[in-house]
Amino acid sequence: MSKLLIVTFMALAAIAADAQSRRSTTRRGAVGADGGAAVAKGKDARVLISRKAQLGSVCLQSAPSANGSTNLKVSRKPRQWIVPELEYQTAADWQDELTVAWHILLDSKNAKQRDKPSKDKEPVSRYSYYTTTVRYMNIPKGAHGASVVLPPSILERYGEPVVISVRITNKEGDILDGQDEGASNLKMPENWWENDGVFSAKDKSGTALITRRQGLVDRSKTIFALVNPDDYEMVHQ
Repeated sequence: MSKLLIVTFMALAAIAADAQSRRSTTRRGAVGADGGAAVAKGKDARVLISRKAQLGSVCLQSAPSANGSTNLKVSRKPRQWIVPELEYQTAADWQDELTVAWHILLDSKNAKQRDKPSKDKEPVSRYSYYTTTVRYMNIPKGAHGASVVLPPSILERYGEPVVISVRITNKEGDILDGQDEGASNLKMPENWWENDGVFSAKDKSGTALITRRQGLVDRSKTIFALVNPDDYEMVHQ
């Protein structure tokens, strides 16, 4: 990403952030973090991301094998899925529930079959934004996994993750821990997914830099649910 685009992101983000701060008089930060508002207390607040989700090709995986037969077989090369994974630790004997919110930005510059501009279709944004929340129930003390999935077609068309932000909250909505991972050349403002300035930024041609898209789902809704199921807690349906 060019220095000009980074400046555009940051400048527009700063304007939106200032407006947002005037609309809100309170803000909850990570519990126990420096400068954070420690709203939750006691064992319920002790949640720690011990292994962060990784960017780029590190989070790409092939679909696990499944025994069975079908009358339909489409011959094609093996495809990869985007599967960001993280590990978090809890200290309470039991957590009633925890919500993990994911915010992921893909860069089409590393897409295998990137959309090409043409006269008969809208200009294509360089970045694609995906988000989902997963609500886990009845979490015992110890280590746990959290993961989401994007299918191969999205990887091939819109590229690999260049930004991954995660927030873990309790049932009161208090932020217990989180992560913000971004490529070295891509600097995003705090809570960038809530910032109107980020999503209104445009490139030199006037095309939006980011487009919001659908498709990010919890791993329990995919074939990856069959892999190491004991590492993941029950998902609220």
